[in-house]
Amino acid sequence: MDRFKLGKKWFWIGIAAGLLNPILGLIYGIALVVEKDHRKEGIIVIIWTIVWAVISYYLSIWLVKQGYLPTFELKSPGKLIR
Repeated sequence: MDRFKLGKKWFWIGIAAGLLNPILGLIYGIALVVEKDHRKEGIIVIIWTIVWAVISYYLSIWLVKQGYLPTFELKSPGKLIR
């Protein structure tokens, strides 16, 4: 029973990591997939991370178009003076 609780805790940590940082979620999900006991949890974490990354990408584009997020424009400094 303790092993299930420990595995469940690390599963939810993986979901939270994927929510906060998709790269970290992918790395953690791959680490779980490598272990035989946590293969299903790893696949779920990887899928959740990819889905959340796509959702947040399109959501951020939509929020910029609606004016809720600021837009940034990068300007080149021009020619270098030697």
